[in-house]
Amino acid sequence: MPVIELEGKPELEGNPRTFTGELMVGSGSQATWRLAGLDLAARHFKVTGLDDGSGSVAPASPQNVVVVNGKQVPPSGIAVKSGDVIAAGGARFFFLQKADSPRPPSAKPANETHLVDMANKKGYTLRKRVVQIGREIGCSIVLKDPTVSRFHADVRGEAGEFVLYSMGSAGTKINGQPASAPRLLVEGDQIVIGDTTFTFTREPLPGGVRPVQFEDHDDDAFSRRSTQLAQRAVTMEAGKYYEPQRKLPVLPILIGAALVAILLVLYLVFR
Repeated sequence: MPVIELEGKPELEGNPRTFTGELMVGSGSQATWRLAGLDLAARHFKVTGLDDGSGSVAPASPQNVVVVNGKQVPPSGIAVKSGDVIAAGGARFFFLQKADSPRPPSAKPANETHLVDMANKKGYTLRKRVVQIGREIGCSIVLKDPTVSRFHADVRGEAGEFVLYSMGSAGTKINGQPASAPRLLVEGDQIVIGDTTFTFTREPLPGGVRPVQFEDHDDDAFSRRSTQLAQRAVTMEAGKYYEPQRKLPVLPILIGAALVAILLVLYLVFR
């Protein structure tokens, strides 16, 4: 009979938990296994166990990030086997075929992680649980770009990894694809926000790139401007993304037309 065990909590009542059928894990009252203080959603993920010890896991919502053995679980779910590690929020769980099945080893400390802006030779160190990116001077990474929203995206430490949440009206792309849902970042991912491209990496910083934590920005006038969407906004229609066409300035066209009309009238009157 399958077992799910919360790592590092041997004193927790009901841990490990033997079950069959569907088990909803989360922090809310509707969760079958309710766990507080672990950064879990009210209904974070469901794990299904069969009598033969096999099972599957799926996020309860597309907005919930669940990771199995370092890979993000799609909304449709995936199969799991004994010894697999399920990570969510600030917790790691072991899926086991039975109570005395071997446990996987503890997680190794990760290398320092950066978002590298090669164009400006900066490597932003991801040490905070939430790193905000945007035009607002209170963000951890401030981009003085009128096409970037004030609070454009977050990179959050979650499930033992880093997850990008895009919130800006102009959109965010990862490896050329729109990030419409929380996305687990993996080595080498290219994140495009406005005119800036970041590379996600756990490797040592390239030569000439300096590590950056936070930068002071005294002038907040730029952050108070409205986000310019006409040139940069990404429009979504039927699941397709495209760059809208630039609009021609209206006022100069009207002035030019008026001048042409005046000259034509003068010509007809005084010819």
